[in-house]
Amino acid sequence: MDQKTMDQKTMVPDTLDLAWHGSQAINGILGGLDLDDSEWERYCLGWFNVHPAYMFHCSGMVSGIHPKFVEALALLRQMTGSTEQMDIEKGLFERIIANCAGDGMLYDRETPKRPWNTGVIYGIGGKKEDYANMGSNGRLLSGFILQYMATGDESWKKYARRLAERMLELAVVKGDYAYYPNPGIGNDFSYPASGWPHTNEPQSAKEGVEESTIFYQLIPLRGWTRWYALTGDERFLDLSRKFARFGMQPKWWGHPNDIEPQAGRERGHFAHHSHSHCSVLYSLLGYAVAAGDSTVKQFVRDGYDFMRQYGIHRLGFYPAAHPMSKGKEAEGCTISDMVHLAIGMTDAGMGDYWDDVEQVARNLLVEAQLLNREEMERLSLAGPERPANAPLGPGWGDGPDGKPLPGQVSTDRVIERSIGGFGSLGPCHVNPVIGPCDSANMPIGIYHAWEGIVRREGDAANVNMWLNRRSPWADVWSWLPYEGRVMVRNKGMKRITVRLPGWTSRRSVAARVNGRAASPEWIGNRAVFAELKGNEEIVLEVPVKTEKASYTVAYLHMRPSVPDTYACEFRGHTAISVKGDAGSGYRTFQREAMRAEKAPLKPAPAYIHPENLVRLT
Repeated sequence: MDQKTMDQKTMVPDTLDLAWHGSQAINGILGGLDLDDSEWERYCLGWFNVHPAYMFHCSGMVSGIHPKFVEALALLRQMTGSTEQMDIEKGLFERIIANCAGDGMLYDRETPKRPWNTGVIYGIGGKKEDYANMGSNGRLLSGFILQYMATGDESWKKYARRLAERMLELAVVKGDYAYYPNPGIGNDFSYPASGWPHTNEPQSAKEGVEESTIFYQLIPLRGWTRWYALTGDERFLDLSRKFARFGMQPKWWGHPNDIEPQAGRERGHFAHHSHSHCSVLYSLLGYAVAAGDSTVKQFVRDGYDFMRQYGIHRLGFYPAAHPMSKGKEAEGCTISDMVHLAIGMTDAGMGDYWDDVEQVARNLLVEAQLLNREEMERLSLAGPERPANAPLGPGWGDGPDGKPLPGQVSTDRVIERSIGGFGSLGPCHVNPVIGPCDSANMPIGIYHAWEGIVRREGDAANVNMWLNRRSPWADVWSWLPYEGRVMVRNKGMKRITVRLPGWTSRRSVAARVNGRAASPEWIGNRAVFAELKGNEEIVLEVPVKTEKASYTVAYLHMRPSVPDTYACEFRGHTAISVKGDAGSGYRTFQREAMRAEKAPLKPAPAYIHPENLVRLT
């Protein structure tokens, strides 16, 4: 019997499978491309609270969003083994590479077929020129490197080198810091193809449509520090250092409610746009690890701890305070950022944050993914009918009423093409809007949470979270939240450690090896199984009960007259019920089935990922 046949006959718990969520995210990324456009440009937003549901183009998507897809798809293909829509992915990458053929950077092109190139949400209308978003080109550099690491194809390294050199050339250096100016064309802090019209230094923390100066300044560190790690080119560590100095100036930080404002600025506090700041913290962490800068590491940890006190961390809900939506929702991107930070700080030796990762992963990291077609169609049919060519709203189309521009809107299979995508959300609903950034960033968070479940270190496998994953060195199967049980099937390791989640304790653990009671050694909260033969089946069991908790949301930028409180029920780290303001969107936490005492079973997935995986750090 071959391995695949044997695996498919093996029944495993049908519980949270992050790899499956990653496979669905591929459609959420590629389904939103406009294949009638020469660049296969991603539609900006998709709305499914009207009928028919629709998507529309806005400025800045090619150089602002496509780079994130290059990053995400490199990871998702490793994670899932999926070959779905590979022809679409190949076509997208071909267009990105062709676009970069000029100076190495990716541009939004000014053409008659793209009348939304500037002035639709982003940039000043009437500026007719190609432009390249500098922040996202830093993400493109990271994406090229990740593609190289995942495939070994030297072409990606060649593309990365040209892009890195061009970004270095365009930086404005002033003494011991550096920045990119903001000409106001297209997406914030974009480079016009004709050159910088000025090199003015940014002055306000809220420049541009996104009101996030340091976001666009420091996101490139993600690419530069990876390029430095790959090549050892000290110029890019120095460039990262200069941008970090610029972005850590106290004037960009602080919260108005800080008792001592200067102390809050020094500790990574902030008052708006949580994704921008959390993403910056992650970029700074990458630099701090590369440079061995403990001061920056501490700044990052302080900023993470600050964000953790807002929203409801146990669910993974972090208020957005986004300038384009002053409401109470969270941006999905922030959820992913917090996963990156928790794993990155753990890897950097700054603490053990695996419980934080598992809390977020089991809840809103996956609940924010739009997977229920019937629910999306319900919202569409319940909403008003939208006539063809109906206005999009001021600033979103042509003229004061936002009349659609030619080719700007599509109603073609919008819900079908959006399955697997992500959007902004409340604690128990997702807004009926597909977000291009969310659909790119959240799958990256899913990948890194999945990668952290079990890791190989020499002849040992370390299980960090009780979540499902197949790997070349050990398979991990979790019965949570139905039963407090995890199984590790050894595949050649001499030593296996299993970390206990924080909701249980060592005195509650019953361990078995090949069906026989075992007494593992303990290092902190890790059960250690040593001197293994390589084919053991290790099981840990603990009691799991339903716990009730009530959480009141603390918003970054506002204090409601009536506090928003949510009644939650948890089994382990899994929220099986969340009750509160459900909004009028896509309903989440429909988890009544998780009250059962026995986990459902399914055949084991056949795919096993390659030995060498892309790691966060």
